[in-house]
Amino acid sequence: MSPIRRRLLTALGSTLTACGGLGIVLALVLYQSDDAAGVSPPGPSSPPLVTVTVRPAPREAPPEVPSALTATVAFGGDMLTHMPVNASAAASGGYDFTPLLAGVDRWIAAADLAICQMEVPLAPPGRKPSGYPVFGAVPELVRDMAEQGWDGCTTSSNHSLDQGWDGLSYTLETLKANGMGYAGTALTAADAALPQLYRLTGNGQELTIAHIAATYGTNGIAVPPARPWSVNTPIDTAAMAKQAVAARAAGADVVLASIHAGVEYQTVPSAEQRAIVSRLAASGQIDAVIGDHPHVTQPMELVPGGVDGQGMWVVYSLGNFLSNQTDPVTGPNTDTGAVAFVTITKDITGARVTAMTWAGVTVDSVHGHRLYMLQDSANGTLGQLSAAAISLRYDRLKAIMGASPEQLTPPVPSGAKLEVLPRG
Repeated sequence: MSPIRRRLLTALGSTLTACGGLGIVLALVLYQSDDAAGVSPPGPSSPPLVTVTVRPAPREAPPEVPSALTATVAFGGDMLTHMPVNASAAASGGYDFTPLLAGVDRWIAAADLAICQMEVPLAPPGRKPSGYPVFGAVPELVRDMAEQGWDGCTTSSNHSLDQGWDGLSYTLETLKANGMGYAGTALTAADAALPQLYRLTGNGQELTIAHIAATYGTNGIAVPPARPWSVNTPIDTAAMAKQAVAARAAGADVVLASIHAGVEYQTVPSAEQRAIVSRLAASGQIDAVIGDHPHVTQPMELVPGGVDGQGMWVVYSLGNFLSNQTDPVTGPNTDTGAVAFVTITKDITGARVTAMTWAGVTVDSVHGHRLYMLQDSANGTLGQLSAAAISLRYDRLKAIMGASPEQLTPPVPSGAKLEVLPRG
């Protein structure tokens, strides 16, 4: 090898070392080796060396890791439109429930998803509204609930068939027309096989929530033989677990189940309720259970089992939301219920229910059936309810709910966009 080539290679090595990986300088010597070609090394008149600088391609930025999305789902108790409730909502040319509902506006609006318990069906066109014992609500109720911020409803209850198939189907069509979802009753067999899905999008995450529901019965009214799927009854926990599996296969991150069961006016869960909850928790497919039917509240707790064995939250009964029931007519605690707030978090590890809390809701049946949240009574009054009445109702509710966590202020909205996904 010629001395010049040797010097060039030595210089090239030094250059590479000095660059420290930031660039590569290649000295291209456009001559053959003197040993190989048998010619003399180039002299002073030789062409200059050609230097080429090659820079590495810029590194791609690592993919952005989405932030956790923490959302709140609100569940309300029994919506019972007795005729005195309708009278309080009567307005020129129809009904307006907005004044009745206004006292809980900010609590419902703060939830990322709000699901009501539509205890009663709507009276179909051509029928007058009716109250106990065979209910038929007015369609303005659904309109005003949607305007308040309710996004869907549980529709399976012991009153689901009070207005027959016409009332059941009209209820679901009205909910759909107002952009709301439903669970527990169905318009078709295919509809009945599907969960109601809700999708929240925010913080780079998509959180899909499935809602399923069932009732113990329909007050002895036979489910239409031609439509056995119209009401999800009786409560079949194995079938609900399979429905939850199907919901996850369809994209659901969590599955929330509403159960209509228990003994009316009893603040302690029945053996049947506990057995239902235990079986759902053991299935490992249900993230939380929300109970209704007793018309009074029952405790909230974290039971063993649940998804991945991390436990499953349950509130056995939320009691009444809007109704004419009150002490002493229907017994203590019927004029006060609870709103449950289910907290769900989704991050890169998956989605899970991280908490369940309650806040008290009460109705002033004497002064126009106005609803109020008991946690708003900081100054001792709510509308025209006396401080003594508020204190009595609040204390009774706390005694029932025990050590379960209380929601003292409205939840903080996540800002996620909500979509009520169509069935089918």
